[in-house]
Amino acid sequence: MAADGRDGGDGTVAAAGGEGDAGRPPQRPKFLDVSPAGLTGARQKGGWRGWLRGGTYVLLWYGSIMMGFFSLYCPFLPLLLVSRPLYRRATEVVFTMWESYAVALMEVVFGVKFFLSGDVIRPGERSILLLNHRNRLDWNYFWGALAHGTSPPAHNLKIVLKSGIRKFPGLGWIMQMACYLYIHRRWEEDQRLMNNVLDYFRDIDHTFQVLLFPEGTNLTPETQKKSEEFARKVGLPPLTHLLHPRTTGFVYLVEKLRSGGQLDAVYDVSVAYPRTLPVTELDVLRGVVPEEVHFHIKRHPANTLPGTAEGLRGWLNGVWGEKDQLLRTTLQQGHFPGAGAAAPQPPVTASYLAVLFWTPLTIGVAYLVWSWWVVRWWCLLHTIFFTIISFTTDGIQHFEVWLHKRHKAAIKKGQ
Repeated sequence: MAADGRDGGDGTVAAAGGEGDAGRPPQRPKFLDVSPAGLTGARQKGGWRGWLRGGTYVLLWYGSIMMGFFSLYCPFLPLLLVSRPLYRRATEVVFTMWESYAVALMEVVFGVKFFLSGDVIRPGERSILLLNHRNRLDWNYFWGALAHGTSPPAHNLKIVLKSGIRKFPGLGWIMQMACYLYIHRRWEEDQRLMNNVLDYFRDIDHTFQVLLFPEGTNLTPETQKKSEEFARKVGLPPLTHLLHPRTTGFVYLVEKLRSGGQLDAVYDVSVAYPRTLPVTELDVLRGVVPEEVHFHIKRHPANTLPGTAEGLRGWLNGVWGEKDQLLRTTLQQGHFPGAGAAAPQPPVTASYLAVLFWTPLTIGVAYLVWSWWVVRWWCLLHTIFFTIISFTTDGIQHFEVWLHKRHKAAIKKGQ
């Protein structure tokens, strides 16, 4: 994919480099500093202008989620009982549309520049995407990688998330409807829940991609210390820019998807923030965002992966060792190796269309909520419904799976 977002013809993505704001060369760290002192400078950059921009971004970002949930997603609920294929398609298309808006806000409001290098993500493949977890916001910036690094520009991503996120108003509810993979970090229970969803996707011949953070948590001084202790205990080489990956979930996903004929490739995706590094959600509210986000994508065909669980564990640890060296070089030179000449990815057409669609929708629905009691009751009832679902069950996606199993059993009984 060339710098204008088009496929370069060789299955690669052009990327990285360029000058800083107003022609100034960007100031880049020469090493990774995860200490609190190393983050103080970034957190002080906001100022009142940062708070204003951050507040605007969060208001539009979260407002679009809530207003989109009430106006677009809630009307889809009856489709669960009428046509599950249509329900699945509708919820996923709307979520993909919203992802474009999230990327547009980053590029338009904050001027974030995305740099991509390596392979193109093929949305027609059933795949696993492995991403290092540098901060608590990686998943949000990853929408930029999908917007600019997918050819054709379409995908159907499912993120493996902590179960508690399903309770988060709006976003967690929408991700339930989009059939994301929530986990409790209790392996037997998590395996059962993921089996249900992945078997459902197999039965309906669904094409999707799974985003997995093998490290399990983001890089902090505390998690880095624990990772180093673990490495010494099991005899693994130390990592500087990463945490050692947890291999159980990765091995399970590869074996599960491969056994069901649902795996075409594994993508190793590396993310780096060579300049400003946000750490938490509060940093975004302060207007502390990265000027640049760099992604490097490497595709591994499924038939090149080891055939045993032990082999897969060794493979993942090897990939993480290579990624650590890659990030070391990237932070020193400011871009991924071999990607220093290209310009940042320009906003795609879908981003502009998303702004024209989601901004008026957000403002319009918010006005209706404020001015019309019918809409307020609609929002209140669905808030109560999803709060009960989220706190008493594992999510509405498992009700969808249960309906499918019941229908499947009825057909089998009728035969």
